Parts: sequence; structure tokens; C-alpha cells
Amino acid sequence: MKRSLRILCLALAVLLCGGILAACDSEPATGNTSAPSEGNTSGTESESLAGEFTDEKGNYIAYTSGATYGGQTITFLVCTVNETYNSELMYNDYANPGPTTSNEQIPEVVNKAYRDRNSLVEEQLGITIAEEYVHDPKRTNGAMVQRITEDNLVFTASYQVVVPCLYDGANLAKVGALMNLYDLPDIQLSAPWWDQVFHEEMTIAGQLYFTIGDIGTINKSAAAALTFNKSMYNANGLQEKYGGSIYDLVRNGKWTIDVALEMTKMFSEDMNGDGVIDYNDIVGWSGQLDDMWSLFYGSGSKLASTDTSDGYPVLTAYTERSAAVMDKMQSLVQDKQHYLSANDYFNVVQWPSVLLRDNFIAGQSLFYNGSMTTPMELGNMDDEFGLVPIPKGDENQDTYYSLVNPWVSTCFGVPISLAEDDFVMISDFLNAMGAASANIVAPAYIEQCLEEMKSRDDDTIEMIEDYILPGRGCDIGMVFAWGGLDTLLHDMASQPAGTFASQYETKEAMAQKALDETVAFFKESK
Repeated sequence: MKRSLRILCLALAVLLCGGILAACDSEPATGNTSAPSEGNTSGTESESLAGEFTDEKGNYIAYTSGATYGGQTITFLVCTVNETYNSELMYNDYANPGPTTSNEQIPEVVNKAYRDRNSLVEEQLGITIAEEYVHDPKRTNGAMVQRITEDNLVFTASYQVVVPCLYDGANLAKVGALMNLYDLPDIQLSAPWWDQVFHEEMTIAGQLYFTIGDIGTINKSAAAALTFNKSMYNANGLQEKYGGSIYDLVRNGKWTIDVALEMTKMFSEDMNGDGVIDYNDIVGWSGQLDDMWSLFYGSGSKLASTDTSDGYPVLTAYTERSAAVMDKMQSLVQDKQHYLSANDYFNVVQWPSVLLRDNFIAGQSLFYNGSMTTPMELGNMDDEFGLVPIPKGDENQDTYYSLVNPWVSTCFGVPISLAEDDFVMISDFLNAMGAASANIVAPAYIEQCLEEMKSRDDDTIEMIEDYILPGRGCDIGMVFAWGGLDTLLHDMASQPAGTFASQYETKEAMAQKALDETVAFFKESK
């Protein structure tokens, strides 16, 4: 039985018994209270710590100070680009909607998981959990950053934990608006309810200012994955041509950009006879400019990396291999007969990805590039569909990588306005919320995603648990956006093939200068 299924059963059992999911202990778990050494912790080392955070029944546990806080309120400051939104942290009361409640409802099993998790932590710590919302149409460097920066100046914030998008996590970190999370006493950042791959990529010489993990669900829904139409695949003889399903290609390490390109070019038909291939027609691949991000990262390429001897980032965008990958990416997104980009239809509707999604639901696209939770949006689709990781750059690549989209995903940080007297309370809170989330929220969320396709495609469970989730991560160069390198990837979608080197050179000096400034700040902060 898969781990998430086992943990879900454990979580439900604990809920029925009224158990406590986070333990109190005056002594923290050994080895999980200080920042990592300058350099990166290996995946093997991270995995070896997992036993410190489970009890004898396999439930996740967190170590807290043992204190309770007399009903004190701990508030998350959150934002989205929409005037209405669904909380990923609080129970959404759709029976009594407030002014910001979205009509697109979160599945009730997940919604209840938020409530059950919060009730458990509130009871354990003697607190009340609340949420304050900021409408931020810019999403990055807008109202959220302004609010936190201004509150930090006067140290009078009404919140203790901030939940910006990843871009703003970096924007706030670069100006000293967030605490180094390793400075919180006894914070358990090596626990499995935090994304350890993310920590490896975003920790700069022992400093980590924002994180992702099981407390939130948006960071999971922001993980790139490719949905495919299994009915189209089988009906057009691709099963025979490739000696099996796409799942077989994934398992055998042969699911690459080259193969995906070849499949994409097999599908193009002008269904309404208007002489134009668009969202009303049959195509091989439907996506958007962010495909340039997910394919680049999926190929194992990164704009920058902290995989260095001193733990400080260096630019890694251009190599011979990344240039070859870029040529393949361009051959995909510039093929207007076989590829559709939602970005071409902003003059039609506000969110044009819906047009491409509906075309996929209608059975007129082989691939639809979205996220791990795209299947939750395909409930009325007649054709059989499945989900696979983003293809590798080539067969020599060992791992499938799934980019956590920095614009979509939220992250968690602590503002410097937090009073020192509250440091222990917030450590206790984040530890307890993490363990309870791993036991209740995360498995409910994953199970809900899987439930949408269980009757259609059992292989998708394997794809999510064995390939997509283990490969989740984010490029530090993309998140910090030094020199606009993140937009360079988007820009390459309209540039001629073979120009990656020259286009990169136009941004390299600016990117290096911005990176050096960030490194200098981090060195001064040590």
C-alpha cells in the first residue's frame, strides 16, 4: 500500500480516538534545531532523520516546548491576485460565505482537514488560529510586500506568519524583511513535513527565509505535471508504436522531450475549417509560456544553483546541454500547427487556460500541461486520461523533476516584526502545525486528487507518489529572478533557435550583479 494511503488511515484513526498529533518535550529532537552546514544536506541524510519525527504507530510528531499560550491568536497574512479566494489554511464556510469567499469550492474532505488540523493545534497549544487577507493584483512586489515592509518599520504587525508567493518570499528576503528561520529556537526544519529538496535549493550558506511544506496545499497544486489523453494515445496506435503506454516510458527512463515532441507532431486538425489551428481544433499539446519554465527545470537545467562548496549561489543557466534542451523547447512552442499557448488568447477571456483545458476535456488535445492537480478539474471528461511527470531532457538524466511554479505557489515566512518574546510560541506553532498537517491535510489533499481518477487510471497514483512528488523543487535563480533570467526563459519562446547563448549574454552581467548583491546581503546577515 502506498505511503499516503497508509498515513491517511492513520490520520483518520487518530482523529476518531481524539489523539494528539504533536508531542510536547522540553528537549528538542537531536540534530534538528540548528541551521545546516554551509553547503547542502543530501537527500539520504534528510531521509535518515524521518524516524525522529514519527511515533511507534507511524504518526508524525513534533516536539514543542510544552508551553500553552492562554488563548493568544496567531494570524497568517495571506494574499492572492483575486478579490475572492479559497483559504488553504482555514475552514472555508461555504454555507455562510464572506465577502472574499470564492465560488470555486475546495473539496469538502480537504476543507474539513483544514478545520480538524487547526482544532487539534489550537487545543494543544492553547491558541486561536486566524487569517488576514490582502488582495494583491500584482502578485509580486505589490500590496503584500508593501504591507509587510511598512509593518516591519514600526514593529506593530497584526500577524506572525506571512504567506506570500515564492517570488515575494525572495523579494522580502533580499531586503531583510523576513527572519532567518534557523534563528527560531528549536524549529524543526529537517522534519519531513517541510520540503527538504526545496530547503536544499533555497538555503544560502545556512540561511533560509521562506519554506514550503504540508501546512499549505497550493505549493502542491503548483507542481508541474503533464496530463495526457489516454484514449487518443491508444486510438491512434501509439501504444504499438512506442511498445507500451507513456507510463511504461516513464518507468523505463525513456520519457524524454524528444519522445514528447514526436508524439505532439502527430496531432493537428482544423475541426471547424476556418484555416487556423486554435482552441477549437485538434492539437498535440496545449500549454502556456510557463511550459518554458517547467520543461527547462524538468530537463535538470537551472538558472542558478547553491550546490557549491560554500553554499552561495552561482549562475548555471547556460551550458551546452541547456542550450540543446532550449532548442527542443523552442521547436515545441513555436510549432503553431501542433502547439497552443494560452498566452495567445488573453484578448478572448481573462483566464485563457480555461479555453485550452476545455479543449482537452473535449478530447481534442493529446497533452495538457498543467499541474499535479489538473485531474481535479476534468471531472466531466469522457475520454480516459492520465498524469505523468514532465519529460526528461534525455535518457541519461537520472531523475524526473517537477517545478513548483514561483508565481502560483505560496510559501511561509516569519516577519522581523515578530517580538522576541514570541519566538518560542511561533516555533511551537510551526512545528505542531507541520506534524498535524502531515497527518491530516497532506494525505487528504493527495487522496482527493487521486480520487478524481481512481476509476480511470490506477497508474497515476504511482506517477504522483514515485515520480512527481519526489522530484518537486524550485530553481533559486527563477525565484530570486536575478537579472530577469526567469523572463529570459519566457522570451526564448519567440526567439530563433540557436540564440540562447546570445540572449543569455544580454542578461548575464545584470544577473551576476544582482546575484552578487544578494550574496553580499546574506554574508552581512550571518
